[in-house]
Amino acid sequence: MLDINPVAVLSQAIAFILLALFVAKVILPPISGMVDGRQREIESTLEQIAADRRAMEQTRADYEQRLANIEAEARERIATAVKQSQEEATAILTKARDEAATQHGRAMADIDQERRKAVAEIRSEMTELAVLAAGKILQREINPAVHRELIGDFIQEVSVARN
Repeated sequence: MLDINPVAVLSQAIAFILLALFVAKVILPPISGMVDGRQREIESTLEQIAADRRAMEQTRADYEQRLANIEAEARERIATAVKQSQEEATAILTKARDEAATQHGRAMADIDQERRKAVAEIRSEMTELAVLAAGKILQREINPAVHRELIGDFIQEVSVARN
């Protein structure tokens, strides 16, 4: 059968108990402390990661808000530039119309002045012709046949002078 030595079993049991107590008192506390420290470090790292993630999301939200503000500002500037361009175009067109109206007025005034000058010249020529006709009439003896002939000559001279 089995030969079991009770003294050896008892001494091995006592050695095992002493070893277990030694491990529990001397070796496990530092290992447990290291495990607890590592666990705290991991939890701290996870909390830091979560905080970084929240900060990153906040930063992303801030950047998106800034981008939206920049886009709105750009649209506003473009709208302002377009409005200003339209106002400048309208001002340029108004100025051009005013200048055209001014030039048209000057041209009409020049035409009117030239017309008056031409009428004055025609009147001057008609006066000279009338004086010449009167002089011819006074040089000849006035009788109805001569009078008709002089009037016909005068009318013919005036029509030739006008053309």
